[in-house]
Amino acid sequence: MPPYLKIRVLIIISVCSSTLLFVAGGHAAMDPRFELDPQTLSGTKSVVKSKQAAGKRSSRKHVGHSSSASDQGSVYTVKSGDRIVPVLMRDYGLAPDEAESFIEEIKRENNIYDINRLKAGQKIVIPPLVHRVDESRKALQTVRSSPDKNSGLGTLPGQSFKLESLVPVLSEQEVVTKALDVWNRIVPSKKEAQKPLALQTSSFSLTLDPERYPTFSRMDGGRIILDQNGTIPPLVKSLIEYKDASVRIVNEVPDGSKRFMASLLNAAGFYSVEENFSMEFGVDPKLTVQADFKVEKTAESLVKQDVVLVNSGGTSFPPSLGEFLKKEGFSLHEPFAVLKPFSQRDARAIHYISAKKQPEMIDAILSAFSVSSERDRRVDLFGADNNGISLSVTAERYFERGGQRYVVTSFDGDPINYTLFRILETKGYNVVILEAHDDFRKMSEKLVTRMKMRGTFAQHNVLQDESDGYSLKMSGFKLDDAMLPGGGIFLTDRPMDRIVRELFAEKGHTINNR
Repeated sequence: MPPYLKIRVLIIISVCSSTLLFVAGGHAAMDPRFELDPQTLSGTKSVVKSKQAAGKRSSRKHVGHSSSASDQGSVYTVKSGDRIVPVLMRDYGLAPDEAESFIEEIKRENNIYDINRLKAGQKIVIPPLVHRVDESRKALQTVRSSPDKNSGLGTLPGQSFKLESLVPVLSEQEVVTKALDVWNRIVPSKKEAQKPLALQTSSFSLTLDPERYPTFSRMDGGRIILDQNGTIPPLVKSLIEYKDASVRIVNEVPDGSKRFMASLLNAAGFYSVEENFSMEFGVDPKLTVQADFKVEKTAESLVKQDVVLVNSGGTSFPPSLGEFLKKEGFSLHEPFAVLKPFSQRDARAIHYISAKKQPEMIDAILSAFSVSSERDRRVDLFGADNNGISLSVTAERYFERGGQRYVVTSFDGDPINYTLFRILETKGYNVVILEAHDDFRKMSEKLVTRMKMRGTFAQHNVLQDESDGYSLKMSGFKLDDAMLPGGGIFLTDRPMDRIVRELFAEKGHTINNR
């Protein structure tokens, strides 16, 4: 053969229901990215990967979500920043109180002393969860000895169990659909980037099935290809990245998790993506909002008030909080979340004391305590039958509660009046003496102490739930007493703006202005 002739090799590879033609010159060195593995040509490698991917997907199924869960539980790998209660709520569908009560079982199962000192990469066993017919969850610790052949779970005599999910379980296709819907509202729409990938050269043609490999737009006009099953061979990945540098391939199972959203956001080419973002509004009350991600699309996002917040959890913010954040320049997106109904368990009444003068303030506080008082009542120190001497004092407020008698008076600096009211205490009266400089806190403390209520003044977490993603702190008295309405109230003099009142209302609290 003449030396000037070149030998051309034609390799035909069947990939993703299309034909890829790649031609290499005999005198050119082969790029390592395009070296062929014989297993790739025979299809063996793809089958192995597919089985591995299927195994990964099955291992992600949550114990509380499948009726065929093993009585051995599931293994969870701890990630950086994980806290066990949010993990149980997010991945296993537990309510906050259920997650808290389940921690001891997890500690026993794994022989862990301190659940708060888990390390990233550590594997822990999550015991199976069951729902009783009375809707309470129990760990499968006392029922394993009597297996139920139909369900694969143990049962106690006379009781039936079934697995239920408190958070809707989305299929992979549903997760992709919801993620795409939100994505198209975050990233500027570019029709070219939304089209299925198709590469065409004189040597080969390559297309990817858009149903199997969904496409997400990038900020630079490129695209993200979601290889959710990890079935794109390395050779094909190399060809795509070599021919189109704007393409990013993300290998992540679409399970609606924080990790899934992080992979997409980090591949989008945003100006910045910050995880575990937290911000505060106000001082007292102080509203704290946590988001899984804060996204600045461009360098001008802060100036233009075009900042995106993304949450991947199963519980959404209340609508009022979303509207509030929008006014503050934050666009909130929660693709996989549902609004959690409030629980009346701790929905105590909120009493706002707006009065500024002492007499009106005392009346407002006593009204919050559901106490009716008499003004300027004459209280006897000595009756007329006591050697013919009658002596009485005037109480600014007099009331009775729980079989006890209470007197409220102001100290005007007269030592005689002070002494007389101290003598009144020896007659079995509970005397509250107010001084001119006493403010709301001091007056309330004196009353609460005399009435022996449980509670102190502090900046309390009046709204706090790890699954909600926000908390509200406010100064006041969080009081517990069997004689109070509902067994407890929150008493404060801190003015509340609209968002605070709406958050209270959405959590089932009533607000009374006094």
